[in-house]
Amino acid sequence: MLGAPADLLSLLYVAVALYTLWQLPGRWRALVDDTYTEEDRNLANRIGFLLLTPLGVLIHELAHMAAATLLGGRDISLSYRVYWGYVQYRGQVGPAAEWVIASAGPGASLLLGLVVGYAALRLRQPWRDVGMSFAHATLLLDLVLYPGMSLVDGVGDFRWIYSARTPTLSIVAGVVHAAGLIAYIVLARLQSRLTRREARAALSERFAGQQITLRPEIVARLTELDAAERVRRLEPEERQEVNQLRELRAWSQEHNRDLAAPPAFQDPALPGPSRPGPPLPEAGPDAEHRSNSDTNGRA
Repeated sequence: MLGAPADLLSLLYVAVALYTLWQLPGRWRALVDDTYTEEDRNLANRIGFLLLTPLGVLIHELAHMAAATLLGGRDISLSYRVYWGYVQYRGQVGPAAEWVIASAGPGASLLLGLVVGYAALRLRQPWRDVGMSFAHATLLLDLVLYPGMSLVDGVGDFRWIYSARTPTLSIVAGVVHAAGLIAYIVLARLQSRLTRREARAALSERFAGQQITLRPEIVARLTELDAAERVRRLEPEERQEVNQLRELRAWSQEHNRDLAAPPAFQDPALPGPSRPGPPLPEAGPDAEHRSNSDTNGRA
């Protein structure tokens, strides 16, 4: 997608980005406080995509310019359209040099997206979602959308990266491309596991010490979606809902098992908060179990 269509899409993104900037002063305190809501998540994702992507595009194009300068290009110019851009230069630099210049931009985007994505996993919210939103946008464009556009339209960096004029370098590009896809899939899985672990921890803290019974309407809805999945392909919204309900069911079962499990045996000879005495095979585990089962929560 080049020319007028890309400019129109860029203008649309600019409009939404300006709206996001307008929202930030009034939403900033709520965004960075200890309570992270879905509204906060939506804003963080827009910050990562709409406000940071222009920086990623600029780095991509500057990498092209740097490579062209080093390899003998002349009259180098940059056309920067905020959410897309291109570099032009003059001079005969040879097929291998053309490949390096074309690869510099996608290579810089790949490195930038992976570094930001893996670093974001170590951050607290909302900064994790800000970084991951930017990483997802950068890597999906660099590894999937941009190559597909070059294949369909015959324009863009990847027509040179996978040119028949440089077969050996094209193989190198394919290996790096595949490794990038694998690294991106691993990144997405790590994010999913981290999000799942934090959601479970939040539920466990909320219902600490309580046995959980799922509400009848939740059980009925999950049963309905399970039955529908056996006869047809679920819609994306249904797939998201059934995954959330299954995760809730799995967490509740694990949570209840943990509460029902007897506490680990402690040698009465070891110092502890309680008075030394004989082992408590009767009062200990049984009393703990009764105490847990007397309090019930509903999710």
